[in-house]
Amino acid sequence: MNLNKKLAVAVSGAVLLMAGQVALADSATDIVDALVMKGVLTEEEGRLITKGHTSKTAVTPVVKEKDGAFTLESANGNNSISLTGRMHLDYRHNNLDLYNTDFNDRDTATGADNIELRRARLGVKGKFAKDFNYEIVGNLPGTATIDVAFVDYAKYPEAKLRLGRFKQPFNLEENTSSNNIDFMERSYVNQLAPAKKNGAMLFGEPKTGFTYALSAYSMNDTEQDSKNDKMNFAGRSTLNFGELLGNKTMVAHIGLAGFDAEYNVTPTTTSGNPASTAGQAGTTNGSILAFRTPGRGLSNIFAAQIGGVSVGTLALQSANSNSTSQVKSSAVGLEAAFAVNNVKVQGEYARAGMTGKTGTTGDTLDLTANVYYGEVMYLATGETYAGAYKGGAFGSIKPTNNFDLDKNQWGAWEFGLRAEKYTVDDISLVAGSGGTTEGVGATRVRGATSCSGSSGSTQTASAINGCKASGTTYTAGIKWILNPNAMVKLNYSRTNFGYEWEHFDLDDSRRLHKEDLLMMRTQFAF
Repeated sequence: MNLNKKLAVAVSGAVLLMAGQVALADSATDIVDALVMKGVLTEEEGRLITKGHTSKTAVTPVVKEKDGAFTLESANGNNSISLTGRMHLDYRHNNLDLYNTDFNDRDTATGADNIELRRARLGVKGKFAKDFNYEIVGNLPGTATIDVAFVDYAKYPEAKLRLGRFKQPFNLEENTSSNNIDFMERSYVNQLAPAKKNGAMLFGEPKTGFTYALSAYSMNDTEQDSKNDKMNFAGRSTLNFGELLGNKTMVAHIGLAGFDAEYNVTPTTTSGNPASTAGQAGTTNGSILAFRTPGRGLSNIFAAQIGGVSVGTLALQSANSNSTSQVKSSAVGLEAAFAVNNVKVQGEYARAGMTGKTGTTGDTLDLTANVYYGEVMYLATGETYAGAYKGGAFGSIKPTNNFDLDKNQWGAWEFGLRAEKYTVDDISLVAGSGGTTEGVGATRVRGATSCSGSSGSTQTASAINGCKASGTTYTAGIKWILNPNAMVKLNYSRTNFGYEWEHFDLDDSRRLHKEDLLMMRTQFAF
């Protein structure tokens, strides 16, 4: 605690101790509230000073402002509400020129240049009855949907209970807000994460620097099948030795996470060119695992799909499209981040095993996926990463000096590099007792090579094994943080595919071996 803060605490405490009348107590409380809003005192310190001296006659709600966000709080501090929101507007240029004869195919649309309203969300959060917290956030683009909606019983920081729709406890990137992630998009590791699901979670921080979370959740928002949609589980625990040792300039974070899930997917019909060399247009299937290049580039650079019917038996499509396919998956993840002052090194690794099956006697598809990334970040304007770390994840970087042309202040600048990779192996596909009809075109592996029993970029056969798939992406990023509410990001990424391949829905000889993406985001959040 610096000298100014010590003086503020001493003066505020002395005034309250001498306060023999309600009016004087109210005045002193106002002084403490003003010091909290200016950042001289933390909210915890303010509550400690004013404990027992809040006026019993006070009924007027208090409006507080912090980092551009406004909170309306009841006079007794037991209830509050804040408006939250974010808008991320992206521009993306892709070097892929996929169209030749198949320029109107939906499945290749992710190779297009575009301007995307990546996120537009509005919500409320706060507390009620002193010990309960809540947050409800809606997605605005297109059809409005619920992003998160949960209630916490938070009387004890060591053990809190959350009910509703929320982020599942797996992976450091997932548990870092999209407002605060290091690059425009999260890595391949995050593409394995369960993300936001309906469930219940026990979590807490028994000691500053040690967190845990255990969750039970439903993979599907609405049940798909009475037999195979089962309860799923996830857990995560982290240690930050910097906090445990009382070092406020260092983060030494390690974490362990995992999940186990059993659920169903409902196959849907793909579009495509019926004359495609792959011959996969119009099939009905569901993905048990698919990768998209980071930066939201080309989708399905790898896809493992189960279920449906093949081209040539499309008359059965409506009968099969409502049938579900079973998926079992489990994963373990490791994470680490080390930061000293304005330099941070961070990485994660995850390994997942997945099995998909169509019906009780249908096709079976097994695979193992390994994903990882490593990155280095540098805050050129001197802000610290330790100041943004809390509760097992990184929050927002607050500029030492907000952007202000009149004062010749330019906010905070951050530079970063990231390398990441996915590999999928131990892939096997076995057709069910119905023969090869289900296996051809319906259950398939796309974006893999070295398969025995089949060849080509889309592997379909009565039985294949030994398939392998991989992709490596390198990303460079610049982040300009104007103030706690506004940010601009510029990213460039290069993805090298594991082997040259023709896009699944194109009927030409164009071979793909790499992708270059140039991306820019303007971001506003409060």
